Parts: sequence; C-alpha cells; structure tokens
Amino acid sequence: MSRTILPAVALFFHASSGAEPLIVDHGRLFVPMTVNGQQTEALLDSGAEMTVIDPVLARRAGILAGAQVEMKGTGATSAKANFAHDVRIAAIGVDLGPKDVVVLDLSEVASRLIKRPTIAILGRDIFDSARLRIDLQQKDVRTLGKYEVPKGIALPLTGHKGIESIPVTVEGTAVAAELDFGNGSLPIVSRGIVNKLGLKVTGKNSAGGIGGAVDRETVVLPTLIVAGATFRDVTATVDEKDEGLMMNIGTTILRHFVVTTDFTGRAAYFEPVAGIR
Repeated sequence: MSRTILPAVALFFHASSGAEPLIVDHGRLFVPMTVNGQQTEALLDSGAEMTVIDPVLARRAGILAGAQVEMKGTGATSAKANFAHDVRIAAIGVDLGPKDVVVLDLSEVASRLIKRPTIAILGRDIFDSARLRIDLQQKDVRTLGKYEVPKGIALPLTGHKGIESIPVTVEGTAVAAELDFGNGSLPIVSRGIVNKLGLKVTGKNSAGGIGGAVDRETVVLPTLIVAGATFRDVTATVDEKDEGLMMNIGTTILRHFVVTTDFTGRAAYFEPVAGIR
C-alpha cells in the first residue's frame, strides 16, 4: 500500500492538556481504565456500541450480570452475553459515571485476533463523552479542552448500525467508511463495492471478531482517498452480507493521521502524518 498526501488545511490550535499513554500492539490500541475502582487495561474501540467486560474483570469489580442476550459481532456466530448496570468507568481523564455494560467472555477473540490478554473493551461510551485526539505514531491519546480547536481536515460523521462513518472515495466512487479504531486488521469492503467496481478476488483471509473466525475473500483497492490522502493498492477483505456502498477502515489506514473525534459535534478531524510507509 502506498499513499500520496495532498496539502491539509491547518486550523487554529489552542494549548492542550497533557496526553496519556496509548499502547499500540498488533495494530490495536489499549488504554488504562478503572472499572468500579479496579485498575485494568482496555482495548479502545470506536466500533463497539457498548463497553464490554470479561467475566474475570466483572468478578473482580463486583459487577452483577443481568439479563442474558445473544450478541452478534463480526464473527461467524452469535455469542452469549449479559447486561450489567450502574458500572463506574473512568479512562483518559474522563469519568463516565454509572453505565450499562456488556459482560462477555473475551478469551477466544483475545487469543485469536487481538493477540494480547484482553478483559475489557472501551467502546463508543468514551467517544460520546469527550473529544479525543488519537496519535498512533506518538502513542498518546488525550481529550480536548472546551475551547480547543482541532487541527486537520474536518469530515462529517454519519451513523450506521451504531458505528460512525466518514466519507471516502474508492476508485472515484463515494463510499461511507466506518471509523473503527478497534479494527487492527485489514480494511473491510462491502460486496456492493466489489460488484460495482468489478474488483477481482485475490485470495482469502481469516477474519471475524466476537463470534469466532470467518474466512473472507480479499480484493485490492487501486485507490482509496481519505481526507485528501490517496492510498494505492490497498488490500481489503470482503463483507459478503453488505450489498451497500460501505467499508470499514481501522488502524492500518488511521495510523497515517492524527485523528480527533468529536462525536457530539458530528465530525472527525484528520491531520496527515508525514513519512509513514
């Protein structure tokens, strides 16, 4: 994959608060978090509609599991989970207060996909509660102050199945791309994009999150334009169930930017980082 950066629009930037450490491991992002006062580490995942707690952490934090539900992730099957209520969560300097969470066994997806022991996933709760500036290259994340103006190109956010999407272009075709910091694997494109552009299958890749592994076909996107940056020959997996013009971009693309998310303001800001291959 190669890319070309077009000039970015620089916006006024006010002095900011200190950044917190961001662990980047196998393309996935981890932050310190407390759950009912218990210290832990959580996968930072803007693609998760709710925060997820493993039963190991739930027991440690005194969380009582409630009603059982079937949770459908990106894996092959659904998974059994439980809701829990009034859980106190704090991370990245933000006290989220009593929240509803999902209690779910994360051991399979942690060992197979995440490649790191993981007993918590910090979902969009944190993104809905604060503006976050995420810098994968410097490995830090911080909240923006009330009067701080983000740097970079502003892209509008559009909700899609609980995940926020940004406008991108694939081979001249306008596409909505899910902004997924929890995806440390290849981008995902819909069957609709593959059919419209006549993309040829190049192979298969083992993918799938919660719910188990699933084999997906792979294709190559000749060009992908995100916030004025052109990426060339991008390998992506194919979501057979999506016939629309949708895709999902994770950290393989997002690492080329400093991204500031503003879910409440319905925008994300992309500041290109030079010198990344």
